[in-house]
Amino acid sequence: MALLLDQARRPSWRVLAENSPYDLKDALKSRGYRWNGAENTNPRAWFIEVDDEALEQELAYLRTEIYRRDVEIPVQKITAYERFSDRA
Repeated sequence: MALLLDQARRPSWRVLAENSPYDLKDALKSRGYRWNGAENTNPRAWFIEVDDEALEQELAYLRTEIYRRDVEIPVQKITAYERFSDRA
């Protein structure tokens, strides 16, 4: 139980693949990205949540395989408060 609580409290990173090429959507889906396309949410983009250890690898993947150039990729830190609170 303590391990589960430790994991829930550990921050993660939401990596956003904004304006990614449409023809690469299947590659993003197969890697675990989900579409954030609800009418009232911004940005409308593919996203994935990763831990600290996987963040740099995910950014490198997007730059080399999806965008194929060096781009600034939006990243949001997600804490337990944002993850589990409907007030965030």
